[in-house]
Formats: sequence, C-alpha cells, structure tokens
Amino acid sequence: MLSARMKKLTGFTLVELLVVVAILGILAAILILAINPAEAQRKTRDSTRISDLATVRQAVDLSIANGAVLPGTTAAPFSGDSSGSRDTTAATNWVGLVVSDYLSVLPIDPRQNATDATRLSDGTTTIAAGGMVYSYVSDGDTYELNAFLESTDNAAFATNDGGNQNLRYEIGTNPGLGLSSTNP
Repeated sequence: MLSARMKKLTGFTLVELLVVVAILGILAAILILAINPAEAQRKTRDSTRISDLATVRQAVDLSIANGAVLPGTTAAPFSGDSSGSRDTTAATNWVGLVVSDYLSVLPIDPRQNATDATRLSDGTTTIAAGGMVYSYVSDGDTYELNAFLESTDNAAFATNDGGNQNLRYEIGTNPGLGLSSTNP
C-alpha cells in the first residue's frame, strides 16, 4: 500500500502546456514576418514579368530576323478588353507584329487590371487600377518592351536596366526609347 502512495503521476500540467503553446505561437509569428508572404508574391509576379518579356523579345527578334518590319508607331498596350490583342497571328496584337511562328499567345501581366505606378519612398511600387500591363513601343528601327516591377528587391533592377524609366523594366533593341505618358 505504501508503494502505491509513493508512485508519482507523470504528465504535463496545464500551465506547462500553455507556455509551450505560447512559445510556438511567438515562433510562428516571427517566422511569418521573416518570410513576408506578400513580398514573396510580388517577387514571383516580377519573375513572371521578366520571363514573359524575355519570351516576347525573343519572338520579336526572330520575327525581325525572318523579315518582319517593326511598326513605326506604338502599338496599344493590352488592356484586357479588346478582342484579338493577344492574337499572335495578327499585327493588331499588343506588339504590332505577327509572331505566331514563335508564340501561340502573347502573355499578359500577372496582375492585369488597368494606368499609373508610383514608386514610394520605401522602394515599393503602388499601382493604380489598370496600371499593370505589358507595353511595346517602336520607332520603326528599334523597339522596347515594358512592364512594371512590384518587389522592393527589384527596384534597382528596373532602375539599372539601361532604360530611361525607373519605374519600368525595359528591354528590347533600344531600352531608352521611352513611352508616352499615356501608356504604362
């Protein structure tokens, strides 16, 4: 009988369990803040933009190498509502060239929704409704493809791409060609 009294019960007390849960909660919050899922999504969309423009650039370059002539005026940026503007078989698409031998469809921005981007003092970019569009400009001899980059980590990338717009990622045969103020 004495040995039964001496037997110690083992287990965790309620206080110990609450302390462990609180510590795990704090560690989870720190981890989420360190990962910054919103910035990770911006980086992912920027990677898509850079890849999309590289693909379009390659299609345009191959088309030019096969005898296509650059349009002498700026093609309208894709706004998401005009039919056929992503059609690679017609020169009415957003690059103004037939590129169907190299692309099945022209890409659109991952956040394609309508005209203004503003770089804030903290390095982030604020996009007005409809501001996320790929655009193309040509003077008949050279061309430029453009996209806004959202991530703070890509601010320097857009600034140092050789173009004349610090808010846009610009590639092409003349990344300093520039766009009119009405086109994103």
